[in-house]
Amino acid sequence: MGFNINKIDGVNRIYKNQKVESKKDVSGAARTSGKKDEVQISREAMDFQMVMKAVKAAEKVPDIREEVIAPIKEKMDNGTYEVDSKDIADKLLARKFDLKI
Repeated sequence: MGFNINKIDGVNRIYKNQKVESKKDVSGAARTSGKKDEVQISREAMDFQMVMKAVKAAEKVPDIREEVIAPIKEKMDNGTYEVDSKDIADKLLARKFDLKI
């Protein structure tokens, strides 16, 4: 089984023509795209970005506020911390009935 030279030449010509066509397409595209690239960010994307920044900021806030806990802890350690049972009852009832006291 031998190669038919005529067929190989035909394939080569088609291949060369395709390369020329693809080069023409690229050079034509380069000429017509003289504009600079531009990006537009949607309002939803900007809102999402703002939310993500807020989440990152919230992650940096400690779960326990030491400036609030420290004085209470000190009073508990000294035995001077007093709890008013009436205030606790009022707050429990207010939460139960969604009242503002």
